[in-house]
Amino acid sequence: MKGTLSISGLAMALVVSTTVVMAEAQSGFEQPPVLRARDLVAPELLKGPNFTVDDRVPVKDFLARFTLRSTYGTFDVHGIHMLHVRVREVHGLAQLDQVSNTREFAEAAANAVARPVTSAVNMLINPVETVEGLPGGVSRLFDRIKLGGETVVAAATAPDRSDAELAAAVTQRVGSITVDALGYEKERRQLAQSVGVDPYTTNPVLAKKLTDMAWVAFSGRMVIQTAMSVLVPGSMVMSAVTITNSTVYDTPPGDLVNTAQAIFAATGASDAQVRALIKNPQYSLSTLTAVAMGVQRLQRVNGIASVVDFAAAAKTQDETRFVAAAVNMLARYHESSQPIALVSAPGPIFGRAAAGTLVLPAPVDYVAWTERVARLSQRDDLRAPARIGWVSGQFSPRARKEFERRGWTVYETFSVGAER
Repeated sequence: MKGTLSISGLAMALVVSTTVVMAEAQSGFEQPPVLRARDLVAPELLKGPNFTVDDRVPVKDFLARFTLRSTYGTFDVHGIHMLHVRVREVHGLAQLDQVSNTREFAEAAANAVARPVTSAVNMLINPVETVEGLPGGVSRLFDRIKLGGETVVAAATAPDRSDAELAAAVTQRVGSITVDALGYEKERRQLAQSVGVDPYTTNPVLAKKLTDMAWVAFSGRMVIQTAMSVLVPGSMVMSAVTITNSTVYDTPPGDLVNTAQAIFAATGASDAQVRALIKNPQYSLSTLTAVAMGVQRLQRVNGIASVVDFAAAAKTQDETRFVAAAVNMLARYHESSQPIALVSAPGPIFGRAAAGTLVLPAPVDYVAWTERVARLSQRDDLRAPARIGWVSGQFSPRARKEFERRGWTVYETFSVGAER
């Protein structure tokens, strides 16, 4: 019976494989592949204390979809960059567990004030789900998209809000937490920094752990930083800067929002466009800050206001991370290769150098030669004397050949991590 099932399964696999090959041959396009994790990332990201990563990795909408299985749950991870983040979070959770099991922490927990369930101390961890009905991935952003749309209109017609209402709006985004107790939020940021994780993480398991432990440290008067330095030596802690910019550790959330708003306004974007971006709940404060820093690096470039409008139109967390990485990739090219004279963002974001070179940054994991990609390669608004396509991952051999045949110069393995 087992032999029969095996042969049957093999036959089915051959049929499926043959069908895919025939479909590609007939259409002239490739299907997004299923890759091996070990061909995409370093071995230390595939297996370690408290976690393993499945070897089969389907590519969907330009992003590798990893399955991370850990002591703390199983996570569907969208993209190579996010795998780095989630693996770091597993290490962080293990370190937090180590501290929370100490006698000192147990004593502090006994002394901690119980957290009220009323609005007096509102400990709401915001949901991490994306907009209902929208799948993960970033393929939508490679087409011309309706910028701003209803979001901008809503922002333009919204009544002026008080400072308190603006502060409340900060918490209406993924990865945020609101606490009325003075000093608590700083405690939580410092705790996140001590284990090298994003204080505004969208990982619900880690977010809850940070919230609970920070409250014990804050309310139970435990000097948790001392405990962390003893139990988690510095040599064991991955640099937090590789995960998120250090600004998010040192700056209160309201100040992060105010700074980002000032940077976006300085581009010449309309008040409605700026408000639409600031209010977009799919941006964690860390990602919003990353977008602002990239825009600031390009602040004197013509057309940079278009990025604000484009960024406001993001509808998922995958898309917000794409925007943050793309604008910083373009800024890095501007600073280190040749100055960008004009930025445009009709979908996707691209720049034009003074000599006419077009630069298209693509923070994606894998580009197959699909119908959408073929359209992109030949768009009229992407024509230039010289065209550069820069991806953070890789092209399929077919995609690379087709781009080069159409006059593009393509580069792979651009470091997105360096831009966060």
